[in-house]
Amino acid sequence: METILTPDADMELSKFIDMLKNKIPFSFVRFSDGEIEILRNRYLEINAGKTLFRGREFSNNFPIFDSKKFDPSHHQNIRKDLLDSATLREVFFFKGIPTTHNDALKDRELLLRLNGGYDLNMTFSDLFLNSNYRRYRNDLVPLFEKYQHIYVIANFRAKPISLLSKATHIKIPDNFFATYDEVLKNIMVEVKKVEEGSLVLLSASSLSNVIAHKLFYKRRDVTFIDIGTSINDLLSLDNGTREYHDNQSWIKSFIYRKSKRYNIKW
Repeated sequence: METILTPDADMELSKFIDMLKNKIPFSFVRFSDGEIEILRNRYLEINAGKTLFRGREFSNNFPIFDSKKFDPSHHQNIRKDLLDSATLREVFFFKGIPTTHNDALKDRELLLRLNGGYDLNMTFSDLFLNSNYRRYRNDLVPLFEKYQHIYVIANFRAKPISLLSKATHIKIPDNFFATYDEVLKNIMVEVKKVEEGSLVLLSASSLSNVIAHKLFYKRRDVTFIDIGTSINDLLSLDNGTREYHDNQSWIKSFIYRKSKRYNIKW
């Protein structure tokens, strides 16, 4: 009987902690709802207070720096680049994808097909979040200080502080989809120049996937990590927009920890 491998969230996080401890270069990108909508070539719009997603309109409490709009009739360049990232299958190029606890089995299977099937480089898009979040902040994030050169690619409003206070900030504008080619070109110029052994932290929406993919072969000496919004507090950005953020009320936190989506499952 064929053995089916089922990733374990805690063991997956341990793998990344070990690589950082030993300063082994790797790339980690995440495919969340927005990236999957782009891969499926469906219109997506997120503005302050309103989200258009899968043909429906929802309210939100996202800050302006989370704004984005993907229009299939205008933004095919970023879709092509995301497809390239989703299909790259290489050692030390890790792809986080939605899974069971996200109620996203169709999305999981889409990403697995694009990858050519499951392999040990497929992991959870929520690897640093939910039930892993406390350990991520306590055991993984402090390892960033092992790196002499740290770069943060994030919204222009960000201001790295605390253990990231010496990081170099590479700035991106709001809703970069509208000027994608220009923004990507400018960032690529900057990142190609980073020192050997650098750590590059990506909090740049879908641009994170693209940068890590395009530089994977050219800068195998650099570690790229898609941090999403997981350390917004260390970037001086709004840190209360996601359920896993620590400053939620105790009632919301209690309900969240009892929910199905809290425990990361394949």
